[in-house]
Amino acid sequence: MVLLKFKTEEDKVNGYYLLALKGTVRSLPDGLFEVNNYMLEILKNENIAFEVIERTVLNATKKIRNTPAIVVQ
Repeated sequence: MVLLKFKTEEDKVNGYYLLALKGTVRSLPDGLFEVNNYMLEILKNENIAFEVIERTVLNATKKIRNTPAIVVQ
């Protein structure tokens, strides 16, 4: 999985729409998106500008979104 950020608001709207139609995309805080490598090729083929972000950008507070809402015992 790869983290990416779109270059412009227009790229963000068009890119997210395209990713949602073609596969799986996960929205993260601060305008970051997580996709697989195949989805990067789709964005490139459609000339949607984006940059790949290093995983170190996500710290513990950002990962809270992925924690379960309840504790299962």
